[in-house]
Amino acid sequence: MTVQPGLHRQHCSVAAPTQLWLDPDGRLAGEAPAPGAGGSGDPAGFTGLLHGDTRMLSRALVRVNGLEPEPATVETEPGGVLRVRGLVRGIPGPTEDPAVELVQTWTVTPGVVRHTLQLRTSLDSLDAEIDVELAADFTDMAQIRLSRFRGASGPSSADLSVLRWQEGGKTLTVAAPGAVAPDGRLAWRGSLGRGRPFEAEWQAVLTDEDDAVVAARPPASRPPRTGPAGALGLLLDNSLDEVAGLRLATRQLPDAPFIAAGAPWYFTLFGRDSLWAARLLLPLDTGPDNGLTAGTLRALAAFQGTRTDPAAAEEPGKILHELRSKELVLESQGLRLPPVYYGAVDSTPLWLCLLGELWRAGRHDAAVRSLLPNAARAADWLLAAGAPGTDTDTRTAGNGGFLSYRDTTGHGLSNQGWKDSRDAMQFRDGRQADGPIALSEVQGYAYQAALETAELFDAYGEPGGQALREFAAALRLRFRERFWVEDDAGPFPAMALDGHGVPLDIPGSNMGHLLGTGILDAAEARLVADRLVSPELFSGYGVHTISRRAAGFWPFSYHCGSVWSHDTAIAIRGLLAEGFIAEGRMLADGLLAAAASFGHRLPEVFAGVRAEDSGVAVPYPASCHPQAWSSASAVVIAQAMGVGL
Repeated sequence: MTVQPGLHRQHCSVAAPTQLWLDPDGRLAGEAPAPGAGGSGDPAGFTGLLHGDTRMLSRALVRVNGLEPEPATVETEPGGVLRVRGLVRGIPGPTEDPAVELVQTWTVTPGVVRHTLQLRTSLDSLDAEIDVELAADFTDMAQIRLSRFRGASGPSSADLSVLRWQEGGKTLTVAAPGAVAPDGRLAWRGSLGRGRPFEAEWQAVLTDEDDAVVAARPPASRPPRTGPAGALGLLLDNSLDEVAGLRLATRQLPDAPFIAAGAPWYFTLFGRDSLWAARLLLPLDTGPDNGLTAGTLRALAAFQGTRTDPAAAEEPGKILHELRSKELVLESQGLRLPPVYYGAVDSTPLWLCLLGELWRAGRHDAAVRSLLPNAARAADWLLAAGAPGTDTDTRTAGNGGFLSYRDTTGHGLSNQGWKDSRDAMQFRDGRQADGPIALSEVQGYAYQAALETAELFDAYGEPGGQALREFAAALRLRFRERFWVEDDAGPFPAMALDGHGVPLDIPGSNMGHLLGTGILDAAEARLVADRLVSPELFSGYGVHTISRRAAGFWPFSYHCGSVWSHDTAIAIRGLLAEGFIAEGRMLADGLLAAAASFGHRLPEVFAGVRAEDSGVAVPYPASCHPQAWSSASAVVIAQAMGVGL
């Protein structure tokens, strides 16, 4: 059985498109083969230097006089820095106290990773040798997700203190001034004493000529670190530092920055993830027309669908789901996705929503104007996707008049909203819904997108506004008639309609995304607000993805009981927009408490264990960190706390 590597105890530093992952002790030691696994690595975690979708360096094992340091601390600092402190216990001193300390500092920048080593001692004099055992494996990210690791190899060439590994268009070059570098092992010899440290340094340069994404140019300025004190200030500082490390651009548009979805698996352009991150960060995006918001819109517009291609789920006007340099194959999930994949029902309306919000910000006229042709094509897709169909329409079946999805290939995503795991859409009794599925939150996005775009078109003298308004009015009416259901706690909007038009009869967090879109009236918004903060959905740390009363509820399920940071933050954003300040503050307090359990950072997802059952938020072992929309959620938390941004 395939087990995805655990990530919650690993230490990472990211400077897109480069990542460094260390084990819980701060080592980059590679994986020990799991017994009977046929060469697979330990699913408890992985380490390495990664660039794009490839792990290049799989091992950098440090020894001092032949001894591995005993770990003491691993500290994270702004600017892509990890500092590892260890004690070399095997070198005796005049007392029982440890006599030798090794401080390793890893600094990650796009395409370049620097590793400095400083040896200190309480002894008067010590002859020392520091050696670093290096190995590369060029394992593809998809294989790492399946805990399958290629065998490590030595360098393909060596020149004094320079080592080089190469595979196709991928190259790893290690330079180590002053070191002897035989057979992939760096070695420095010297002496040190009390007050006289011994230092060594090496640097890795990673390149991939075939990658679809590149490092984005640094922003002209970064928000000053003058935010609130205490836990909220720490979360904001850490989150903005994480966001800075996730900045990417495409080779096609290097001046259009966006935020990569997350590390380690989603280090590329994703439609909904990059759009939601930009929406949450919009209050801080005061830059020119090539700022983050405009960059995200432009990057996605460059790949807007132009044809009907079921294999890629492409349709004219549609915004992509994810971009890769090659086909993504995940055998355990039955997935085989083309390099440019459009299997998302929500990315197009979210693109239109963000464009409308950028226009309303009033600072980016040139960028908005340049994107009007793309908006027209996206609006055409929206009107066609939400048009009433017939029962013989294989894409909409019983969901005519709503945006819905169905994978027709057998190897694409079976669920194409943000809850995209196979078991995400369930009824109260645990039965999984058959497609085509119409998600509730997507109808809210579509409603807001239609009205925002209609006003945008009117403002710029473009046609099409009236058709969008009529679409929105009809969608709102149909939504009220078809999506609202009732249980013993009262009415609520269903997570989705199944392929027969039957609403899923158990509350889920999706309803929080409806707030602020305009598709709910005031009374309906009140019902949603009350349900979100009820014990059924609110864990004390965040909103459960599905009701605790569902038969399929499990705190460690990816989408059926866990708590997602961005999901709760979107609910907070909607609550604030609807005027439910106290409820928004309650959820924000929960997320802030959860962040304290993770070093004042917000992971992608954490377990749905209630606060009353655990004094700390419990990790979800395979949770990505940093994750774009989770880091961006800190901005919404600050807004709920009354901090002006």
